[in-house]
Formats: sequence, structure tokens, C-alpha cells
Amino acid sequence: KTEAGVHRVQRVPATESQGRVHTSTATVAIMPQVDDVTVKIDPKEIKLQTARSSGAGGQNVNKVETAIDLIHIPTGIRIFCQQERSQ
Repeated sequence: KTEAGVHRVQRVPATESQGRVHTSTATVAIMPQVDDVTVKIDPKEIKLQTARSSGAGGQNVNKVETAIDLIHIPTGIRIFCQQERSQ
């Protein structure tokens, strides 16, 4: 179980000559600490595909497969990672 919330702080900084209030916000998430778990994944259960990236990179993203898609077949968990190039 997690707990999250947004906190707001209102203050008048020492450098504020006109006495205006400055407002700041922070998002806080509290998550439980979990025990270490050993995970063994059989490589036969992984489906690996390569793909072309999307986004910045010009002609390079259209011709070079710089993205990888991993799917764990029993659970359906998917990991997609791509590398972009800047011009």
C-alpha cells in the first residue's frame, strides 16, 4: 500500500521587499520497503524484437533499428527501449 499527496508551502522570503507571498508545492509518495527477491528468468520465455525508433534523429531513425522490444511471454510484461539521436 502506498500513500501520496501534494504539500503546499506559503512563505514571505527575506529578500521580498514588497511582502508578497511565494507558494511552493512538493509531491510526496511514501512506499513500503520490500524485501530482496531473487528472480530467475528463463531466456526461452523472452520474446525479443528490434524496431525503428520514433522521434528525433532524422533519416537515421528511418533506416536503423535502434529500438528493442522485450516481452516476457508467461506474464505479458513488456519492456520497450529506444535510443534517439540529436542532429
